[in-house]
Amino acid sequence: MSLNLDTSLIRKFGFGILLLAFLMTGCKPDPLVETPPASGFNFFVVSDMGSTGPYREDSVAHTVNRMSNILLPRFVINQGDFFHDQGVKDIHDSLWGAQFERMFTAPGLNVKWYSIIGNHEYIGNPQALVDYTKVSQRWTLPARNYTFVQQVDSVTTIRFVMIDTAPFLYFYHRDPKYHEVNSQDPDKTVAFADSVLAQSHETWKVVVGHHPIYTSDFNQGNTYGLIEEIEPLLRKYHVDFYLNGHVHKFEHLQRDGIDYMITSTGVKPRWSNPWFFTRFVKKSLGFTVCHVDAKEFSFFFVNEKGETLYSYRRKKE
Repeated sequence: MSLNLDTSLIRKFGFGILLLAFLMTGCKPDPLVETPPASGFNFFVVSDMGSTGPYREDSVAHTVNRMSNILLPRFVINQGDFFHDQGVKDIHDSLWGAQFERMFTAPGLNVKWYSIIGNHEYIGNPQALVDYTKVSQRWTLPARNYTFVQQVDSVTTIRFVMIDTAPFLYFYHRDPKYHEVNSQDPDKTVAFADSVLAQSHETWKVVVGHHPIYTSDFNQGNTYGLIEEIEPLLRKYHVDFYLNGHVHKFEHLQRDGIDYMITSTGVKPRWSNPWFFTRFVKKSLGFTVCHVDAKEFSFFFVNEKGETLYSYRRKKE
């Protein structure tokens, strides 16, 4: 359900009208929710999956394993914070086995896991996530920023641009536990994304980062460094989707022709609330299934039980 509000009313009546809109809509999913098709070009999106603490949840991983043998994803997008709460120490860290290699063992998951780095992994050794690409046949993170193309059919292609977003958050640079962020230059990420998108002629364009550009989350909030530096590129090059995690909830927002799709978490889901650009938001554990064909790019938000909470189809004009 869309949440369309006149911003002049917000200025006049303040937060009260936002609360009223929340009570009136609840941002509940449309009653006609589709389920992912079991054939065709599917891929999975996971985010914020791992935890070594008391909040560890294996239910999402179990469902990812089970559904992979039905939906047969061509690959998996991992949006970071795969290793809560301290990241990994090196390529020999035991967490690689406990939270990846021995947790995702279904034959349907013997595919490439295209990954990016989350903020929690900056607490540990973020370079180890890059280096593990040379160790694993599945884990794929060749650089902090990279790109790849997937061929859906003879005429349909998808350009993915994977970016490292933690260096865009100013407060990480002042927090000693994120000291590794200071070794990265966000301007290089901007230049990389600009150069790739400028030459992109694929059918669909998708940018993937760990942090949201926009979100309704009152705690995390919008990422102003990304709004200033990355969002203009999305608009300039007519990017279709920006995918992210980090806020531990499902959310779909629309602004300026761009769909912002937020995948939830494997641990500690957070309270959800709507915002001006929110089409759907829900507190739930889960992951995302994507299906692409010659005409449409579809998203399915799936909870830890394998139930589809929300579905969305975007047609290519």
